[in-house]
Amino acid sequence: MKSIFKFLPTASLAIGLASGAWAQPTGQTNYAWSAGGDKATWSQGANWVQGAPPPNDGTTYQIDLGDSSSDSATPIELGRTNVVACNDSCFGPMWGQTLDIYGTLNCGYGMFAWGTIGSPTTTVNVHTNAYFSCVNTFAVGTSWWFAGGPNVVVNVYSNAFVGVEWMQFGGKLNLYGGTVSVTNGFNTGTATGPVFTGGLDTDATRAINLTYGGRLILPLGYTATVDDWLNRGILQVYSVPNDTNDIVIEDGTDPNWTTNTVVYTTATSARPTAIRIEVPRTALHVGGLEQATVDADYPTTTNVDVTTSPNVSITYVSSATGVAMISGTGQVRATGAGNATLWAIVGTLSNSVAVSVAVYTNQASLIHRYSFTESASSTTAADSIGGADWAGTLNGTAAFSGSGQLVLDGSSGCFLQLPAGLITNMDAVTIETWASFGAISNWACLWALGDSDGTYGHNYITCQPHTGVTPPTAQTGIKNLNSEQNPWFSPVLDNYTNVQIVAVYHPEAGYCSIYTNGVLAAINSSITILLTDATSTGDPYNYIGQSLYVADPYLSVSMDEFRIYQGPLTVGQIQADAALGPNQLIGTSPSATLTVTGSATNLQLQWSTHSALVNLMASPTLGAAAIWSPVSAPLTIVGGNYQATVPISAGAQFFRLQQ
Repeated sequence: MKSIFKFLPTASLAIGLASGAWAQPTGQTNYAWSAGGDKATWSQGANWVQGAPPPNDGTTYQIDLGDSSSDSATPIELGRTNVVACNDSCFGPMWGQTLDIYGTLNCGYGMFAWGTIGSPTTTVNVHTNAYFSCVNTFAVGTSWWFAGGPNVVVNVYSNAFVGVEWMQFGGKLNLYGGTVSVTNGFNTGTATGPVFTGGLDTDATRAINLTYGGRLILPLGYTATVDDWLNRGILQVYSVPNDTNDIVIEDGTDPNWTTNTVVYTTATSARPTAIRIEVPRTALHVGGLEQATVDADYPTTTNVDVTTSPNVSITYVSSATGVAMISGTGQVRATGAGNATLWAIVGTLSNSVAVSVAVYTNQASLIHRYSFTESASSTTAADSIGGADWAGTLNGTAAFSGSGQLVLDGSSGCFLQLPAGLITNMDAVTIETWASFGAISNWACLWALGDSDGTYGHNYITCQPHTGVTPPTAQTGIKNLNSEQNPWFSPVLDNYTNVQIVAVYHPEAGYCSIYTNGVLAAINSSITILLTDATSTGDPYNYIGQSLYVADPYLSVSMDEFRIYQGPLTVGQIQADAALGPNQLIGTSPSATLTVTGSATNLQLQWSTHSALVNLMASPTLGAAAIWSPVSAPLTIVGGNYQATVPISAGAQFFRLQQ
């Protein structure tokens, strides 16, 4: 679903930020990051939409870092000799981006940084001797017009300085020897509620982490507020909460800051007394991916999550890497069937967890099929597999062509609504359709199956054939409450006719893939969101042609079929469907005769389209040493037979069919 923005209404920015009003001047230039050059260097003109970096003249312009196709890519670096001064705001970094400030950045109004929970962390690094200031507000992981945003980390290193008037705080602030000065107010909300309505920032996402040499400069009289932070566990020493013995609060007594409250630590390090490693699932399937976490106990507190703490060095070990591998960041990948023990080691402390890995064996079964063969006057779409309880309902100007197509014209309220529960409790799902498009509005949804709070989609799977990023890209995705994972692909599907689109959502095997006309368009092999998580609230809102986000446009499309399979379709099944077209199903015969003809360079293999055996496999040998692998050659229909053309290799090749 769409999760980026261009510009914010003036009134929204004034709410809850500071006293006084602020208005964006009209006619100003706004510098937008495009990553068109080396995707990293701030001063390289090719990285900016305008062809030049923001100037150092204090004029009024806005900087947009987060609204680009480079999100979560190469870190953006403001070099040591770079000095940037604008009289407006910097929107970004966002959505997993990193901004490295080595020089000077002055924002006349503020900086707004957000990151989605569960996705890559958005990071602002203020490096040694760097300087960053906001005349008004620095918003760290807080938001008020969409649900999300607190996954942000700000690191302030030795001799670096950050000076702001107001700080809205929902993320994490690490003072590694640097100084942060907040002159007017530091808003951390409450222990359980967000700073702004609609945000997800709570004390579970907030932390102010002091290490030796770091200084937090606050308005005079902030002692009670600092004590509140200590009680809530969000003010920490070396990532350890409730460490009151090592915190110093000087309220007007620091000779260098006589009109401020100064907070720092006398501790030089922190060492845990015990650790524990945990994984979300101990029973995995081959290909599955998940993130291990490590908790630590300290003399002053217990169960501190130190998985990503820069103050704790963790070594991970697997007893059987052929079963499960674990990376240096604790990411676990199931590599083969069997059992393994995963260890976390911190100094002389260690802890382990046992995992088992099995091969996923469930085959795809067609459970819903909408062929749209109704008369032009009908208002419901029949499900020929699931039955009458699963019939869909036309809305707005949605109609049937009378010749086997669902027709949506893209007007507001024009969509097909399918019943609730289509994908609930499934661990793998495949969506297949044939569709024809004209021009596609940015972010319009081909399908969206899941839940919504009435404004934003939560817990869903979706496909958007033309997104609003630059360059134009399409995507399919899977989302739980806090994060979304997608394979993105191009070209976009504008003006494609009768194109087969197949999306396979298979997080048990660690991937989500999408095919067009039997050819893999994109795959994300790092999927960690389980379908049971993505449908944890059920799927009460299932749409063709409408998004779960109310601001997204409707889709203009003519659709020939819409199928839902419980389980993952294989490449062979997808290719066979592409060859057969939208109005036929794969045959049911359990046997087939494979015939082979050849030329000097190629083999043509044929078998009947009546066969249920559509996965063509090849091996260089037979017997116990055989290694059967899928043949990726596209299928065509020739005289009632599937035909695959395979190049002749130097060695022997053996072929077989399987279901």
